[in-house]
Amino acid sequence: MDKMEITEPVNLMKSVFVCNTFNFLFAAAKSCLFPFLTLYLRLLGLTATETGIIIGAKTISAFIFAPLWALCSAKFRKRRLVLMFSIFMMALTYLGLTLVMNVNHAATICPGDVPPGNMKGTLKELLQNIKTNRTDLLPTKTPLQLNQTGNITSKSPLQPTDIPMTTTENEKKVNKIFDYGRKLLIELGLSKTDVDGLSNSDMIALFQDMLTQKNWQTTIRQSLSPEEMEEFFTFLDQAVDAINNGEIKVRKKIIKRSLKDTWENIKTNLKSLKTAWTVKITEAEVEGQIFLILLLTLVFGEVFASPVEKIADDAWFEFLEKIDNLEKYGKQRIFTSLAFIIFPIIVTVIVDNTTCLFSLRMHPISLHFYMFGGFLGLTFLVAFFYPTSCSEKRKYKTKITHALSLTCCKCEGLFYILTLLIVGAIYASYNNYLFWLIEDLHGKELTMGLCVSIANLAEIPMLFFSGPLVRKLGNGMAVCLSMTFLAGRTLFYSYLWTPWAVLPAEMTHAFTHTVMWYAVLSNPVFSSNPTVDRGVRSVFSSIYFGVGFSAGSILSGIIYDYYGVNILFRACAVIAISWCPIFVIMNRCCARPAVSEIKYTRLLTSEDVNSDSDDDWLEHALKTG
Repeated sequence: MDKMEITEPVNLMKSVFVCNTFNFLFAAAKSCLFPFLTLYLRLLGLTATETGIIIGAKTISAFIFAPLWALCSAKFRKRRLVLMFSIFMMALTYLGLTLVMNVNHAATICPGDVPPGNMKGTLKELLQNIKTNRTDLLPTKTPLQLNQTGNITSKSPLQPTDIPMTTTENEKKVNKIFDYGRKLLIELGLSKTDVDGLSNSDMIALFQDMLTQKNWQTTIRQSLSPEEMEEFFTFLDQAVDAINNGEIKVRKKIIKRSLKDTWENIKTNLKSLKTAWTVKITEAEVEGQIFLILLLTLVFGEVFASPVEKIADDAWFEFLEKIDNLEKYGKQRIFTSLAFIIFPIIVTVIVDNTTCLFSLRMHPISLHFYMFGGFLGLTFLVAFFYPTSCSEKRKYKTKITHALSLTCCKCEGLFYILTLLIVGAIYASYNNYLFWLIEDLHGKELTMGLCVSIANLAEIPMLFFSGPLVRKLGNGMAVCLSMTFLAGRTLFYSYLWTPWAVLPAEMTHAFTHTVMWYAVLSNPVFSSNPTVDRGVRSVFSSIYFGVGFSAGSILSGIIYDYYGVNILFRACAVIAISWCPIFVIMNRCCARPAVSEIKYTRLLTSEDVNSDSDDDWLEHALKTG
């Protein structure tokens, strides 16, 4: 299936179209989910440290197994088979995350439900409605009102209590019920001052209003532990029995039996919601289980899903090399950038304007996974026709050994590696936790989608200006300029005051990413021929996206939990700006003499070698070579 004889006619236009379509669809799938994955992990209740460990572990898994799969698939001439298998495993891994149980059930709650963080404000609104309009709270509900004699009273709603403190057993029982009611309201977010100023009648009206609305039933189920839920059921039972037995008086037009049935139905609904809550284990144990499930799922899934890009890139390069058309290599990345510009905005606009996904009471964040799955399915279909080349006579050779000798065995190369290690760690910090900061500032997902789109859009014009800029400044100074922009970018994040303010900072991605990589890869020390250049790129990418990103994910998660996101970004800024002078000094110290940069490529490009100076240069080049 993989085997393809290059001696046969090759439809180059068709191959280019298939390759570009494959890269566009695969990038579209990634852009819909991967930038927002940490938001989902946070929604599941994971801490920053746990999130960092999961992201770091799955990155290390991909770092190890992607090149191994690529090597084996080429050796046994099964590239297309392994490519399609990896796409399938990627879909299975990430779509499977939607099935992970959440201890707070946050992933199954619609935004129309009252989130725990907003309960206090919403309760205050309900309470204010009750106080200002006691007799007509809702058209379909009649607020309950208490007094000692059973008659309707017109006492002020701010009166502390409608039941005088006496020594009768019934009144002690009623007061005990309402004491627990006040405790419950404090648990749900009201201040003690508000609760102390609440009359018993208003308390019953407040509970009646909450419990007859599905969103508040969900909120109570989210907010109370299993033990507190049992106490709440006891409170409901006692309150309903007291009303039914006449110990708590209500309006005469309320039918007690109907009231009892209503509250019993509410309690049954709450209990049915509770059955999916795994009450046999504690909340901490559930969180630990979720963390372990996610960790194993993503690490194991990346073992098989990681080689998609590596195999596709290797196959396309060797295909073009076989037909002697390498000038087309690299142009497929334009379609990758195009997908990352378009689809993050589309998916976030849909998520922000969706309340309950498909009316199934599913959190809209699930849409990220389903769009990811849809585009990945299309990618799988295109992979059937992906151009591959693996001749029987040609052994799979890698230039990694030569690339390692160029990068790791030279002083200048080592400092570039250390620089990419630091930049990769900083990149992990804002890639994982910048959207958490935007979420804390009550920003919408559209802001996050625009961050991704603007950053990728900024790369396009810089592709044309990176070359002149690097030639003007020099490779070392261009790297230093990128680090300076990176320090300013992360420092700006630490003082972010409103979500939309983040968007101008994303424009600096052109300097912190595009200029950085151009300065590194265009360095004459690492550049000799296209095959070796790919090996050098692989080494540097492994350092940046493998070692640096994984270590940065874990360390930044720990710093986030202990010191906060602002300290995290300021620490990144300090590290970036501090490394600049060190890099500049060591880069100058390790620079080789200019004579060592003479290359034999000049022998091929020189068209007129007829002067004495040219002959002298040629003789000198041969001697120094």
